[in-house]
Amino acid sequence: MNQTLKKLLVSALAFSLCICAGSALAQAQNKPAAHFSQLQLPPLSSIEIKKPERTVLENGLTLYLMENHELPLIDAQLLVYTGSRWEPISKAGLASIVGEVIRSGGSERFPGDALDDELDKCATSIEVGIGQNQGSASISSLAENFPRALEILSDLIRQPVFPQEKIDLCKKEMSGSILRRNDDASSICSREFSRLLKGKDSPYGHQTELATLAAISREDLVRFHAEYFQPQNMILGVWGDFKSAEMKALVEKQLGTLPKGEAPRPAIPAIDEEAAATSGVFLIEKTDVEQSFIRLGHSGGKQSDPDYYALVIMDNILGGGFSSRLFCNVRSDKGLAYSVGSSWGAGMDVPGIFLASGSTQLATTVQFINAVKVEIERICREEVTLEELDRAKKTYLNGFVFSFDSTGKIVSRLMAYDYYGYPADTLEHFQEKIAQVTQADVLAAAKKHLKPDQLAIMVVGNPEKFDQPLSVLGQVKTLDITIPGAE
Repeated sequence: MNQTLKKLLVSALAFSLCICAGSALAQAQNKPAAHFSQLQLPPLSSIEIKKPERTVLENGLTLYLMENHELPLIDAQLLVYTGSRWEPISKAGLASIVGEVIRSGGSERFPGDALDDELDKCATSIEVGIGQNQGSASISSLAENFPRALEILSDLIRQPVFPQEKIDLCKKEMSGSILRRNDDASSICSREFSRLLKGKDSPYGHQTELATLAAISREDLVRFHAEYFQPQNMILGVWGDFKSAEMKALVEKQLGTLPKGEAPRPAIPAIDEEAAATSGVFLIEKTDVEQSFIRLGHSGGKQSDPDYYALVIMDNILGGGFSSRLFCNVRSDKGLAYSVGSSWGAGMDVPGIFLASGSTQLATTVQFINAVKVEIERICREEVTLEELDRAKKTYLNGFVFSFDSTGKIVSRLMAYDYYGYPADTLEHFQEKIAQVTQADVLAAAKKHLKPDQLAIMVVGNPEKFDQPLSVLGQVKTLDITIPGAE
């Protein structure tokens, strides 16, 4: 067959396929599309979560190992039982500086600036930080570079040098953040609402100020590190391309030789009960904004509460997404919100915060608040519909799988349960308990845990442009967010 004939045949075949495809497309376009509610989907399969190997070294360090040979990579996460909730309030910011300068300052063997250059050359990342409830360190590297990375991290954790110039640099950066913290109205509302319900002078509500930074010395960093960075208060998770026996031996060599400390594991600081029970109307005046930023809520609960699963579903129905009551009724139907939603805050070892929040035009501020209150009251008064319940459970469970779509997410979640003292099988029963939630469960949980008549209501905005004075909602307390020491 000559080349010309071949080209003609190929062209004819391609033309025929186009005609067929066009006909099929036309038929599909003429056929009415099925509504999404008519789609028949099979039930979700249970998530089978591979368990990592867990061991405790002789010095008390807990080790999680999980092999994954898909890529020549190894990641590690180290949890340290510490946090800013244990720092002296007069030295607020200490914990954060410790975490920052362990990494930026380095150790005698691995000075911070030289360490940056070495890690850049071998495409390795090592990070260290301390938040409110825990300290953490992480490694991300090629498998061949991991032994060196673990050696470095071990030395940083064991004997950081805390150079004064790095402490001063960290303080300068934090001072800049303090001076800018009132620039964004949404951030102000989030920060001050949390402090209101946790107690502004409590371990959970205090904040770093210019004066507390000035009070922190290098000796404070050394003492804080010595007290909390002890192996019996650490959990290390490693996942990636390795053999478990070899990795365990490597960890034993680098971190298993850390001397076991004598300081006991710190007790969890108590919650400020008076602050947690705060209710009323609170205003933060900000006249340079064109909308109001609003939060309503009260103290929440813990994930260990038996009602937690019902509250997760309740929150999803109330304000957890585009099909939630707050979104549909307050934003879509009434047009009162740029954004609106809710969150049932459940802490791991201390109560979180329940809140409904959003932003609206200044001229619809009180209307927005009243509309949100109506929905909170309604979910405490009557059962949710079967359609709402089914949609909320499917939405949550469909998204739940993405919390465990990688080895790292699985190991990290199990480490967190271990860190906060939850049963090892907590994760295994999560789907089952969500699926078992009933309409009656949601109503009972809402009635027990939501307090629509005891809400704290916070508004950040320009009161001169509100639709009504906030006093129609109750006595108003104006909060001062002036930055102490700022010129």
